[in-house]
Amino acid sequence: MKKPLSILLGVLILLICVVALGAAYVNFAPIPKHEAQAPELRIEADSAMIARGERLVSLSCALCHVGKKGRAMEGGPWREKDLGALYVANLTRHPESAASRYTDGEMALLLRTGIKQNGEMALTMPRYAHLSDRDLQSIIAFLRSDSPLTAPSDKTWPERELNMLGKVLTRVAIKPLQYNSNVADPDFADPVAHGRYLAHNLACYHCHSADFATVNEWEPEKSEGYFGGGNGIVRKESPEKIPSTNLTPHPTNGLGRYAMAQFGDAVRYGKRNDGSTLDHSMPRFTNLNDEEVGALWAYLQTIPALE
Repeated sequence: MKKPLSILLGVLILLICVVALGAAYVNFAPIPKHEAQAPELRIEADSAMIARGERLVSLSCALCHVGKKGRAMEGGPWREKDLGALYVANLTRHPESAASRYTDGEMALLLRTGIKQNGEMALTMPRYAHLSDRDLQSIIAFLRSDSPLTAPSDKTWPERELNMLGKVLTRVAIKPLQYNSNVADPDFADPVAHGRYLAHNLACYHCHSADFATVNEWEPEKSEGYFGGGNGIVRKESPEKIPSTNLTPHPTNGLGRYAMAQFGDAVRYGKRNDGSTLDHSMPRFTNLNDEEVGALWAYLQTIPALE
């Protein structure tokens, strides 16, 4: 009887040692790096590209990168601490800023795949694999432009400090996307095509599907519970998580409760159809125009209703 118990104890000790060694390796080993093979790209910007880039940046990038004073995209501490202490990059034209250190090709690689200049992965930034080449280049052109949003700021932020969860995810889950090239504009005259383009490139499906762990960035429609909501979202006011909203056209649990104008008030101003205010974890897309709101609405109506 003693011999089987001794064997079982030995196996248990061995397993504990393996787990301890694995945890120590993850905690102390360098963060994984990927080949940062940037495309050959040098953007010759014109006024139309810069104007388009300003519109796209105001819709998406500025939501996170504009600093506390609300004037320039100087970045700051990331509000969520689930993965450790993270920081949003300074994208102003200051010579020491992140944006100034990147070439056009390196910036395109980061935006498309999530691979930073040093080969590490950006953890909180959406990857714009489905952004058209024209819009991708317009964003980069705007970041080089003389705009109040890009006015030089000398704000610097510490290197990120990942906790154990963050370090594990860099090894097993957060991988670079393939660099998507030759991406055409959608048919902006088709509201459904335009809405799909917005829904994917504003990363709406990230939060409004079932779970961040099952989001499919390469084929968004294959994300588990695509636009059915239920994903646990960290609140700005407290550590409590709340489930994201169902944005499928379900008559009682989804957008069937809303008219298009009410939907516009929700996404732009954070107002529910009953007049109450959405939690501030939901970004306010105040710069969406009526055409874009209508396009998003048209696309969401085509998604199969989920309970």
